[in-house]
Amino acid sequence: MKILSVMGKYYGGSNKAIEPMYLEFSDPLRDLGHVVEHFDHKATTRQHGILVCGERFVDFVRTGKFDLVFYQTAGKDHMPREAIREATRYAPVAAWNSDDDWQWESYSRDLAPFFTFMVTTYRHIYDANKHAFPNLYLSQWGCYDRYAHYATAKDIPFSFLGRIYGSRYHDCRFLRAQAGLQIFGANSRLVALGIPLFRGCSRLPWLTGVPIADYAEANNIWNRSRISYTPLEASSDPSMLQIKGRVFQMGLSGTLMLCNAHPALAEYYEPEKEFVTYSSIEECADKARHYLTHETERALIARAYYKRTLTEHLWQHRFQRLLTDMGFPAPGRVEDTCPCQ
Repeated sequence: MKILSVMGKYYGGSNKAIEPMYLEFSDPLRDLGHVVEHFDHKATTRQHGILVCGERFVDFVRTGKFDLVFYQTAGKDHMPREAIREATRYAPVAAWNSDDDWQWESYSRDLAPFFTFMVTTYRHIYDANKHAFPNLYLSQWGCYDRYAHYATAKDIPFSFLGRIYGSRYHDCRFLRAQAGLQIFGANSRLVALGIPLFRGCSRLPWLTGVPIADYAEANNIWNRSRISYTPLEASSDPSMLQIKGRVFQMGLSGTLMLCNAHPALAEYYEPEKEFVTYSSIEECADKARHYLTHETERALIARAYYKRTLTEHLWQHRFQRLLTDMGFPAPGRVEDTCPCQ
């Protein structure tokens, strides 16, 4: 198949670090034998405006003779919706949605009529809407295997990689004091210095700490970490838990995932055998200290996490199933195509 991936290429538009989804929607599809091209709707809109982006997108699809288009919806429109509808005259267009748990009603559902397929990563959204929206499909984030190195020496005992905001600040402060948490990413230095978050702090990276925008660098932190703190609270609502991409992205690194107890995760990994859960930040600190002093137990869980990811949760697995569900010819077996360890 010939597939067009409509994704932003650069993380945060910086032109310095590659956006993970740009990688995830290219190499794994090629591993399955597909030809993949890209159209950067974010950069095109930023440089030329939303109308020009729509015109160029339709022309790209019309002349490209694609069998399928994957389109990243990003919480806001990057081209007129009618341009998406027009593009479906020339190829099926599948929307890959993010954060449907809180923006399905306000955003994603209104896009459904413009796409051939809509893909959500939330089972409860799928179950509640599949009859009203027959073009809705269920999939999930996956692991991009190029940067994962299970055997890397684990010289970081306990880490968190990500942006510090809201309640994360206090939780990371607590875990740093109680269990030696090392923090990497935007606003991480504020935690280390004990400076509370303040309005506009993200504009002072020399003080707050810079985002880890390079995907290889992020993977290197996971590869080196014995335990990875993995909070699942939504940024829009801390009382809401999400299955975030990092749940799968870390899977081949050899780290132990320590995250909120979330029933939806049991569909993908077995709690306390393939990852470890906590119900309070105090329990999180207790379990981090326990596994830092019980390496055999930690390594067994990390190994089980690795094996489950390798056999079920690579991006190649996601695309193989999703394309079959959508009615496209079944690609080859993942184990015959992917450069897994």
